[in-house]
Amino acid sequence: MNIVVSFLSVFVLLGCSYSPNVTKVSEEELATYNPKHFAKPKNKDRIANENDLIIQAIWYENQGNYKKSNYFYSILYDRTENVEYMFRELTTALYAGIDSKNILKLKEWTKENPNNIQSKRLLISFYINEKKNQEAKEVGRELVSKSGKAIDFELSASPYILSGEYTKAVSLLEEAYKKSYNEDILIKITTILANYLGDIEGAIKRLEKHKSQNQCSEKICNQLVEIYTKLQQVEPLMKVYHALYKETKKDIYAVKIVEGYIYTEEFDKAIAFLQNDYSNDELLYELYLAKKDYSSALDIAEKLFIEQKRPKWLAESAMALYESAKNKDDEVMLNSVVEKFEQAIGDGVRDSVYLNYYGYTLIDKNIDIEKGVKIVKDALKEQPNNSYYLDSLAWGYYKLNLCKEAYIEMKKVVDIEGLDEEDIAQHWISIQKCNR
Repeated sequence: MNIVVSFLSVFVLLGCSYSPNVTKVSEEELATYNPKHFAKPKNKDRIANENDLIIQAIWYENQGNYKKSNYFYSILYDRTENVEYMFRELTTALYAGIDSKNILKLKEWTKENPNNIQSKRLLISFYINEKKNQEAKEVGRELVSKSGKAIDFELSASPYILSGEYTKAVSLLEEAYKKSYNEDILIKITTILANYLGDIEGAIKRLEKHKSQNQCSEKICNQLVEIYTKLQQVEPLMKVYHALYKETKKDIYAVKIVEGYIYTEEFDKAIAFLQNDYSNDELLYELYLAKKDYSSALDIAEKLFIEQKRPKWLAESAMALYESAKNKDDEVMLNSVVEKFEQAIGDGVRDSVYLNYYGYTLIDKNIDIEKGVKIVKDALKEQPNNSYYLDSLAWGYYKLNLCKEAYIEMKKVVDIEGLDEEDIAQHWISIQKCNR
C-alpha cells in the first residue's frame, strides 16, 4: 500500500540532509576574498591570476551556476594541485550533474588519507551516481566508523536503499536520527517503513513519538495526515489537524477540522470550534445549513450581507428565511423572500442554484407561475441536464396546465432520479393524471 509520498528519488543521492561542503561568500566580500587553507601563491602574477579565478568560481557558485563554477575550480586545481580546489571541483560537478576528470584522483587521495571525512562523503556520492552501490557501501562502512555525525549515517544509507536493502537502510537512518532528531531523516525512515517494509504501525509510532516529544511541525504532522487519511482513521486524523492548527494558525487546517466534524456529523463540535477557536462566519453558515438550523443560518447570512454587501448573501438569506419558516404559506414571509431574491437578482446574482430556488418558489406557491418558469429556464441554460431544475420546470408547466410539456420534462427526471424522493414521486403522479 503506497501510504506515504515517496521521497526515494529525492534523497538517495544529494537530496539527503547531507550536502557537500560549499562555502557561500557574499558579493561584497568577493573582491577581497582570501580563502583559508588554499596554497600560498609564489609570485604576484599568480596571486592576481589565482584570485581572479577564485572570485569567478565562487561568484558562479553563489549564483547556483555550478557548471561554470566547476570550470574555474577545474582550472585552479590543474594549475595548483591544491586538494581544496579538487574537492570544490568534485562538489560542483556533483551539483551540476556532470562528469569529473578527478574521480580517480579522489579515490587515490582517499586511500592515502583514510581519516579524511570529506573525501569519503564525496566518494560515496560519486559511487552512488555511477550506480556502484557495493563500492558505496564499503566506503560508507569506513565513513561511519570514523565519524559519529548524523549526515554520514544518512549518506551511508543511500546505497542500501538503491539496492533494496531497506532494513539495513532504516538501521543506519535511525542512528542518524538518534544523533540529530532531524525531521527529514525521520520522514525517510517512515517512508521506507510504510511503503517498502509494510510496517505502517511502526511508521505511525515513530511519527507520533516525535510529535509528542517535540512539536507538530508541518513536515511531521502532514506525514501523519497522509497515513491516517489513507487508513481512513478519522479520530487520530482530527487530533493531528487540531495540533497543526494550534501550531500554525493556518486557515487550511481549521477548514479541515470543520470538514472532519461535518463528515462525522458532529455539528455541535464544529460550531463550538468556529465560535471559540476560529472565526469564520461563512463556514459557520454552512454548518448551520448542514445541521438544518435555518434560523441561525438566517442570522449569519444577514450579518454577512451587512458586512460584505454581496448580493449572494441576500439570496442565501432568502432561502434560509423560507426554510426556517414554520408556516411555508405565510404571506409576510413569502413577500420578504421575493423581495430579497428580486434585490439579489437585480444586483447581479446569476447562480443557477438561486435562480432555480426562486423560480420554484414562485411556481409552487402560486406567486407568479409564468415568471417562475422563465427564471427556471434561465437556470437550465447553465445546467441543462440538472434533474432538480427539470423537475421545477415540469411543475411550472403543470401549474400552467401544459400537461404534455410537463410530462416530457418530468419523464426525464424520473429516468434520472427514480421515484425515491417524495417530491418527485408526488409531482410524477400529478403530472401523469394531468396528461391523460
